[in-house]
Amino acid sequence: MPLYEGECKSGCGRFEDVLKLREYEAKGLICPECGSKARTIVSAIRTVGPMPSKPLVIDQIGQSFTSRAEMRRYFKAHPDRRIVDPNDTAFKNHRDLAREKADKAAKLYGFNDREDRAQKTKADMAQRKRTSQEG
Repeated sequence: MPLYEGECKSGCGRFEDVLKLREYEAKGLICPECGSKARTIVSAIRTVGPMPSKPLVIDQIGQSFTSRAEMRRYFKAHPDRRIVDPNDTAFKNHRDLAREKADKAAKLYGFNDREDRAQKTKADMAQRKRTSQEG
């Protein structure tokens, strides 16, 4: 049986009632305190999982899914892809390897490391922007 939420038109306040559908259709909601007709309140319901109006976006793989079935089909078609926890050893190893490669590439260009490269590139871009605005 559905749970109905109502509000008394006489001012008694809000209440909830469990009614059979045919009872609700026949009488509507009746205030349990004063017995007068009550207004039915329609509330939003919680949804669990992805849906067309609220897709599940997974930035890690650059995909969004509108259903769990769609996500299962995607991972079945792409067995080489998976979602990993930031504390997963495989993820940490991958991240560390990527950082090492970025540091090596930065040193090839004469920087101390990737952070030094990013910082100096940002400063250089700001200088170029100022120069172009002056001229």
